[in-house]
Amino acid sequence: MSTFESIPLTTPAQTLEPARFAENNANADSAKEAELRAAAKDFEAAFIGQMLKFSGLGDALVKGGGEDVAAFTDFYIEKFAEDLADGGGFGLQDKFYQKLRLQNNGTDMNGTLNVKS
Repeated sequence: MSTFESIPLTTPAQTLEPARFAENNANADSAKEAELRAAAKDFEAAFIGQMLKFSGLGDALVKGGGEDVAAFTDFYIEKFAEDLADGGGFGLQDKFYQKLRLQNNGTDMNGTLNVKS
């Protein structure tokens, strides 16, 4: 008997218990969902930040605090936008999340397959 005859021909997936394999897939799916939700929240925060910058908030902050404040205005607006997004923002996170999910696996939030023709 040669050395190669004693090696079992199984793949790593076959050596895992089916329940364990399903659990690993579920963990990967929930991690992906969390990643998509975080990306959607970050995008809404960036969107809100841009709206605040173009609304003139930065100029108003500089006028009230002088040139010393000007160096930190962008940081303040960015943090303010993140806080708004954390609190629910304008409700855009769900829309962004739905689009990201659709792009990643072709299903919407209800699990309906959406195929573009």
